[in-house]
Order: sequence, then C-alpha cells, then structure tokens
Amino acid sequence: MAKTGSGLKRLLRILVVHSATDLFKYKSFFLLIFALILLDRVIKKYVHIDRSSMDLAQLGELSAASADYLFNQVPGLLWVLLTDYRTFLILSGLFFLKQIISLWPSSDMRRMHRKERGMFGLLSSLVGIRWQQVVWDAIAVGTICGLYAIWATLGFIVTRTGWNAHPHGIWIVLFLLCMGLFLPLGMAGFSYSSKLAVLSRGNFREKLGLFYRLFTTGRVLWPSWIFFSCRIALESIFVLIIPIAVLLFVDSFWVRIMVATLLATPVYSYLKMASFKFFLEIYQPYDLVQQEYHTYYADNPE
Repeated sequence: MAKTGSGLKRLLRILVVHSATDLFKYKSFFLLIFALILLDRVIKKYVHIDRSSMDLAQLGELSAASADYLFNQVPGLLWVLLTDYRTFLILSGLFFLKQIISLWPSSDMRRMHRKERGMFGLLSSLVGIRWQQVVWDAIAVGTICGLYAIWATLGFIVTRTGWNAHPHGIWIVLFLLCMGLFLPLGMAGFSYSSKLAVLSRGNFREKLGLFYRLFTTGRVLWPSWIFFSCRIALESIFVLIIPIAVLLFVDSFWVRIMVATLLATPVYSYLKMASFKFFLEIYQPYDLVQQEYHTYYADNPE
C-alpha cells in the first residue's frame, strides 16, 4: 500500500510539477498563437450569429426527430461520403495536420527528454523526422480508426434496434455515450502513435507490439483511459468551448486573441507535455522505451 501511494505521488509530481516546469523549455506551442489568429479570421468571415435569436433551450434539445435523422438518413450520407474521392483528400489533409500538431511536437519532446535539444530544437526536430516514422504513424492511426469504426458500428446497431422497437430521443443520447466511451482510448492511441513513431530503436513489428498493449494490457489500458478522459474534459473547456466562445462573441480583435491565447495555448501545451510524461511512465517497463529514454529515467528514479 505504501509503495502504491509513493508511486502515485511520484506520478502526480511528474505530471503536475515537472510538466509545468518543462513547459518553459518547450517552444513549439507558440505555433498555437498563429493557429488561433487564423481560426479567428475564419470564424469572423464565415460564421455569422444572430445573438438576439439564440435560445439555450433549443440548443440543448434532443428529440425523436434528430434520432430519426441519425438512424435512418446518416448511414446513407456516410456511404455517399465514403464513395467520394474528396473525402480521402480531406482525410489526407487531416493526417498531414496530425503530423504537424502531434508527430513534430513528439519529435521535439523526444529530443528534449534525451537532452539533445539545442538552440534550434524545433527546426531540428522537424528535420529529424523520417518517412518511415510517418508511415508507421499512418498504420497506427489506421488501426485506431478501424477499431473506432467497429465500436461505432456495434453501438449504432444496438441503439438503432432499440429505437426501432421504442422510438425515443434517448437512443441518440445512448449512442453518443457509447461513442464517448471509446474516445479516451482513441485519443490515447493518436497520442501514443506519434510518441512510438519517433523512437529511434525498434522495427515496425516491435513498435506495433507496444502500441497494441493499449488495447490488450490492463496496466496500459485503464490508466490511459482515465488520464485521457481528464485531458478531454480539460481541453473541451479551456481549449475549445471558452476560446471559441471568446472568438465568437468578443468584438475587439486584440482582446479576442489575447484571452483565447492565454487560455488555449498554455493549457493545450501543458496537457501535451503531461501526456508525453504520462507515456514515459506508462511504458517505462518496456525495454524499447526504457533504452530510448534511459537518461530521463536515470534523472527520475522510482
């Protein structure tokens, strides 16, 4: 019991204190400020809201009509999307975006935790990425998407069967809850894929073996589900809801950017740093990770 308590204190210290300290060494999150400015311009140009006509009761309403749309019309729309070549162009663009916001920062943090980061660490981390790492990340991402699609299909079949038997708006809520249960594991998979991809050791098969432990080993699965559930909750509030509300409803450009930046940038960056350290802790028993980050583990003994 004492060992478990000390291990939990160590994990909390690394995730809270060390992550906040290392945040000042990690510069790539400043790219988010530029991203927020672009988002602000896009929202102001294409999104127009009539604030006088907004009804919160209407925004929160889930009805049988929406369930009817989900269970009867959405499958056909999905089939149309899957047979449209533009869908795959969009997915390719999203994967490229993931490389920028996930693989590149993971490469940067790998160098930092191995004490290899120099004056031009961010640029060197980008140059250091190899095409094999991108291909491996694509395989891992494809695995996550495939598993999520299977889970979503099973949840859809069950809730649609229930809706056909007893039509009610509650079935759409149950379907969304079903989707949400897998979301932390999906996010963990996207996070771990880039962190395993940048490892200099191990071949494709060895890295995939470590990656699949997220779904086959309780020691990796359950802590990851809990940690990324907390991360999703925090990001939803401080990175999505509040900043987007500020961008939508505050008129002054500089006030919008300042408030959104002060909220979204440090929180997102802190969570990225904490996620990397959580990955190092959860995968510590495995030789591939242990050897890659031996300096970090030596500086942070159990």
